[in-house]
Amino acid sequence: MKILRRGLIGLLLAANIALLVFILKGIKEHPQGIKAENVTIVAAPDQTEAQVHPDFIKEEFVLVLPEGKNIAVGKKIKDNGFSDVYGANRANDGKTDGASYWEGKKEYPNTLTVDLETAAKIHTIRIALNPQTIWGKRMQTIGVNISPDGENFTELVKEKQYTFDPEEGNQIQIPFDEVETRFVQLVFTENSGANGGQVAEFEIYSK
Repeated sequence: MKILRRGLIGLLLAANIALLVFILKGIKEHPQGIKAENVTIVAAPDQTEAQVHPDFIKEEFVLVLPEGKNIAVGKKIKDNGFSDVYGANRANDGKTDGASYWEGKKEYPNTLTVDLETAAKIHTIRIALNPQTIWGKRMQTIGVNISPDGENFTELVKEKQYTFDPEEGNQIQIPFDEVETRFVQLVFTENSGANGGQVAEFEIYSK
């Protein structure tokens, strides 16, 4: 029985080797029955850069500022509390990079108020965060109030949730019918990216 079993194993092994040799030989040999005149050679197009399907190409964001001039930069500004060293004066210094931003205290609502020093006609507010991608996408709920004296405020824009996305400049614009006022106040009640409201630059536009 042992001799028979060994013989059977040897026979199977020889058959497998023969099959492998046949396959390898077939791979090396040219295909039969294909004539040169029936073969079309197609040249590959020159490619100097990576090709991307149009569906995956993201349109580059182009920032379009509101009409007129930002009259808030450098004006008096105050808050009702801030976190760490990120005080109100960082929110209208004309910078959006590095640590130049305001962050409200960890207790809502947070307010950020600019004194324009004299009554002015305004039509749009722009709120910007640092545009770098490290400042990931986040949502903030913001309302806008105005006042002639800094004491008695009325609602100009009802609070709403806004999306700040670094792929869209990490900024939002709040347009409204032109109104004359001296004090403009932002009211924050939510921020998905921090424990308080955040603003790198609070801009107020006048024509």
